[in-house]
Amino acid sequence: MISEELQDQAALYALGTLDTSEATAFESAMNADAELRALVRELHDAVGAMAHASPTHLPPAALKQRVLGQIADEAKYVRITQLPAGQAKSVTAGWLPWAIAALLMLGYVLLLARQDRLLKELAEARANDALLQATIVALAPTPDGARDAKATVAWDPTRQTGVIRINNLPAAGAGKDYQLWAVDADYKDPLNAGIVHVDANGTAQVEFKPTAAARHIKAFALSLEREGGVPKREGPIVLIGTV
Repeated sequence: MISEELQDQAALYALGTLDTSEATAFESAMNADAELRALVRELHDAVGAMAHASPTHLPPAALKQRVLGQIADEAKYVRITQLPAGQAKSVTAGWLPWAIAALLMLGYVLLLARQDRLLKELAEARANDALLQATIVALAPTPDGARDAKATVAWDPTRQTGVIRINNLPAAGAGKDYQLWAVDADYKDPLNAGIVHVDANGTAQVEFKPTAAARHIKAFALSLEREGGVPKREGPIVLIGTV
């Protein structure tokens, strides 16, 4: 976890506003921290993106003369407000708008970088863990199933794949197999989602994919069928859960 102080320094570093000694100290900290280096890269990208996103406009023809006039006015103001040696000098307020703008830009860049970082982390997490975008369905035993048996299905409609986890389900027995079905509103009969084998402890974790596209699943069910499975359900349902 990067401290807020280091995050602020990273933003200043990306904007090139740290002085030499501060930049050197920050670079030492950055060289020892991969996460901090990644943040600086993101800040650099955000600064670049802001620059490229800004539309290009030609300045008004009178801008040059107006700027030169303001510079001349400020120069006159500085000369007029100079005080004798030993007394405090008046400071023109001309720097104030620039300071405010710099602070606003710093906050905006940091906000963009943090938002972009969160979005990247979320995208990576979703890509690496299907459960984050899955529909979770709990399956409970029917009167024909074992009372202590339970199962959970994690279904990803985008990938059209799922995972079923089963506990406390007795072995199917000789000449029998458990078969998973997806009950979809678009089909008259449940869709075959494959054979499920439990181990000696009555547990299983199996990835499955229905035999046809399932866009409107209403339930998942596990039935006891002939060994090798059947194209259309014949045996009793032992576990079922609605979406």
